[in-house]
Amino acid sequence: FVEFHRNSPAVLSLRLMADLKAGPALIGLLASAYYYPYALMQLPTGLLADSWGPRRVVSLFFCLAGLGSIAFGLAPTSGLAIAARVVVGLGVSVIFVSTLKFLTRWFRPADYALMTGLFLSLGNLGGLFSAAPLAYLSQGMGWRGASVAIGLATLVLALAMGFLLRNRPE
Repeated sequence: FVEFHRNSPAVLSLRLMADLKAGPALIGLLASAYYYPYALMQLPTGLLADSWGPRRVVSLFFCLAGLGSIAFGLAPTSGLAIAARVVVGLGVSVIFVSTLKFLTRWFRPADYALMTGLFLSLGNLGGLFSAAPLAYLSQGMGWRGASVAIGLATLVLALAMGFLLRNRPE
């Protein structure tokens, strides 16, 4: 779902441009608004994962991503859409580092590199497979409905992570 959020401005760009009366530069800003909080949160994420535990960090911040996606779908102006994308970027920014924390706790050091590689590979597959479903979803529901639907699905995943994940195997 991180890839759905990451790819959404590219997949939805023509619909966004028409609805928000935005040019390519504004769509570029809309897409980049995701990356700034993502980059800024990498160091604090490690500290949060160490102090709060990765389960709490992942589930709380993924809730932010879901709420940001819903706000993006409901945003009446391009300024509010950009602000919503910042919230989405903040929400998904913790997933990578927190997952690495999970991997250190759940797998032997000898298996860590393999599990990290599998995690990265699955993430890249998510990038390949997210575009077409999002395009189909936006054809049926419009870009706003698709953004709200992805946001709601993200909230469901955040709740599931909060209930199902465990910081440590024991």
